[in-house]
Amino acid sequence: MKPSSIEWVEQCESTNTLMKNHAEAMPHGHVIAARSQTAGRGQRGNSWESAPAMNLTYSQMLRPTAMDASRQFELSMLTSLAILGVLRRRMPGVELNVKWPNDIYAGDRKLGGILIEGSVCGTALDYMVLGVGVNVNQTEFVSDAPNPVSMALLAGHGFGLEELLQELADEVEQQLDAYESDPEADELHALYMASLWRREGLHPYRDTATGERFDASIEGVSPAGMLRLRTTGGEVREFEFKQVAALLQ
Repeated sequence: MKPSSIEWVEQCESTNTLMKNHAEAMPHGHVIAARSQTAGRGQRGNSWESAPAMNLTYSQMLRPTAMDASRQFELSMLTSLAILGVLRRRMPGVELNVKWPNDIYAGDRKLGGILIEGSVCGTALDYMVLGVGVNVNQTEFVSDAPNPVSMALLAGHGFGLEELLQELADEVEQQLDAYESDPEADELHALYMASLWRREGLHPYRDTATGERFDASIEGVSPAGMLRLRTTGGEVREFEFKQVAALLQ
């Protein structure tokens, strides 16, 4: 399989927006990466802090052929695990996990974020844009983000951005193509659950609608991506992406 094609731009507001604006011309697997991104976004609409030319901020065009719209969370699990696998190989010995739904965490610190946006035609996926931010070589963070960390801080040395990006893009494209030829949803879900941050034990959460704070353990994640939490009272509650926030200790 040939390497994913990568296009670098010096600066843009958002690589996801840039890619969506030119979606028709973007082939499967193609990447747009920005040396400096001025309006990167996270899952909850938060900004993503990234010093110019220090980290990876990029988007990858994905055109699934065997997934319909009801299986979008499979794509979320697959891509987060592919990225997690590359980062684990690059930093052996560093404990990395996926924070539901698809952030990359080292302990209780955020190493990377993923935002998937796309176009649906009826029940079919037209395309999906995978937006990724990975803190690579930045060692000082000045925003009010509570818990950022970088690969350089974790590993004690810097990393080449171009080489790392190529590895990440290739891994995602290869994993998606392989999965579409032989989809094993149960196996994918099991791998995702095994890599999930805070998979064991009681941890604090906040209901974003009511502000209620409560302790709970992860009961599971539904095929549609809903997080199931079991409270200390034994109640199982189910949340969509923006309905609950995990609180740092």
